[in-house]
Amino acid sequence: MTGQAIAVMLVAIVIIWGGLAVSVTALIVRGRREDVEAREAALAAAHEHLNHPQEPK
Repeated sequence: MTGQAIAVMLVAIVIIWGGLAVSVTALIVRGRREDVEAREAALAAAHEHLNHPQEPK
């Protein structure tokens, strides 16, 4: 292979694997953020229920 072919191959490998790494990282960060938001929403709902409990049926 020529030097140009090797350079193009290396650039393509870096782009593809780099994109995969960025995608996986973004999914992990997004999942953690959604977990935190869900916990905060559940905590707010629990506090609201404690402040204004519903009457038993």
